[in-house]
Amino acid sequence: MISVIVILLSAVHFKVSTVAIEGNEHFSVDAIRGVMLTKTPNLFQRGYFVQDVFEGDIVAIRNLYNYNGFLEARVDYTLNIDSTKHVADIHLEIQEGEQTLVDTTTFTGNELFDADFLLEKITTEVDEPLDRRKIEVDNYIITSLYDDVGYADAMVSSEFSVSDFKASVVHTIVEGEKQFIEHIELKGLERTREQFVRNEIKLRPNDTFRYANILKSQRTLYNLGIFKSIRLQTQEGVQPNTKIVRFVLAEKEPIIINFRIGYGTQDYVRLGAGFTHLNMFGRAWRGQIEGKLSFAEYRADSRLTFPKFILLPVKYSIGAFYQMKKEIGYRTRSIGGYNEAQFTLLGGRCATKYDVENIRTYFTDEDSTANDWLHGVKINWLMDRRDDPLSTRAGNYINVNVETSGIIIPADVNYIRPTVEYRLFKPFYTFVGATAFTLGLVQKIAPSTEIPVYKRFYCGGTTSVRGYSERSIGPKDEDGNPLGGNILFELSGEIRFPIYKLFSGVIFIDAGNIWKEYENVSGVLRWGAGSGLRINTPLGTVRLDYGMKLDRQTDEPFGALHFAIGEAF
Repeated sequence: MISVIVILLSAVHFKVSTVAIEGNEHFSVDAIRGVMLTKTPNLFQRGYFVQDVFEGDIVAIRNLYNYNGFLEARVDYTLNIDSTKHVADIHLEIQEGEQTLVDTTTFTGNELFDADFLLEKITTEVDEPLDRRKIEVDNYIITSLYDDVGYADAMVSSEFSVSDFKASVVHTIVEGEKQFIEHIELKGLERTREQFVRNEIKLRPNDTFRYANILKSQRTLYNLGIFKSIRLQTQEGVQPNTKIVRFVLAEKEPIIINFRIGYGTQDYVRLGAGFTHLNMFGRAWRGQIEGKLSFAEYRADSRLTFPKFILLPVKYSIGAFYQMKKEIGYRTRSIGGYNEAQFTLLGGRCATKYDVENIRTYFTDEDSTANDWLHGVKINWLMDRRDDPLSTRAGNYINVNVETSGIIIPADVNYIRPTVEYRLFKPFYTFVGATAFTLGLVQKIAPSTEIPVYKRFYCGGTTSVRGYSERSIGPKDEDGNPLGGNILFELSGEIRFPIYKLFSGVIFIDAGNIWKEYENVSGVLRWGAGSGLRINTPLGTVRLDYGMKLDRQTDEPFGALHFAIGEAF
């Protein structure tokens, strides 16, 4: 009979009408339903019954009880199938049994660490429900404690026994002898200098043998960016209580040539190309030359990056650039050089840069009316926890940037310019909710009396308030060109959803504004809302957005159309 039901369910789509649960006392009905994937239909799912998924739900419910000390818990079920209405009613009968609690935790064979010390480190506690997963974690913790002091061959077996629903946990330890490194072997090096690698891994003969240190050295080598694989091997050394550590390295091809193409509402087609050498002189020095060309900008950059700055564990770069850029109402020519240090701080990437830049500003086709020398320090902190930068479904992104000029060395323009960006992404069934927040300030510092146009903030456009064309929010000059402002605030929200295969859609609402001076700041924002179409390609997202003004003023167009490659945020 059961096989007939399974065949029937697999041939026809049956919706789950009800899920009834009885016999549960320790866990609520909602808690049990929370571990199940089989659900009744709602706004976000069809609620079809799938036999394999349902059987997995039964296992999940058993595990819910087992991991909370109910070792004898049973889950029985009955299915009532209505073949005329194509619905299935599910009835679950739970027999919880008695809960088993931890009575004692003991250790045998331990001489290096006493029992009180080990009890402080493990996760299992007396009088709590027995959880076999915690015992496995405790086994790993004890093994790691021995490895930390060089007892790499220590063996730990963890078992429990139950009597009258009281569990006795026993960790049996065979400590062995303390181990040392006899020597380190490097295999597979072709372009990279051996001594350079040895200096990076910081392992030396006669050091205490610790797997944690070996894995740390492996991560250090991966972070150089010149190896595509690093395999670790260990074997017994010739001397007693020693081991040989072997790194089997596979180097990346050092030469990378890349081409890029993009599109934006303002600069139309963007072309880019770059040449990178990953491992100059066999020391993981990275040399880069990049170029960018569009209807609104062309730029050339060169950069040389070192894996360390003298003895400090920070990446250090020096570079130079040349740029011509056309904005609405003016264009600039920039040329300069910089040096930059990058390091990890508070879980994110921090970069400090000092640069010298000459910027010529052209408001007409004639010679420039402004020629400024900038000497400044820039500090940037970035934490990117998105699951996929190109097609994000979950995670967050924080970018804090502080730019200065003229504070350390006198410059033609003196200012401080902090900006903060925050983005949050939350999946909800097949939907993704996305929000973005941007706040920017720029403050002139004496003797400067004004912030130049190229350091002001602008609002409206493809990646801003999409009901408006590029930079159209805010004050304008007599020719209709944006003047920009010293304060920027932007806030956006999106709901992203799939449509069909490569196609997806988005509904968005944006708000933002700029203010010339701090005394002009108000709570008045310009609002835009709309929808868009996405084509998800391996190279990125092609998007078409139409935004409508929610607070349209006299003589303003109804909305704006935006076409670009890449998400708005």
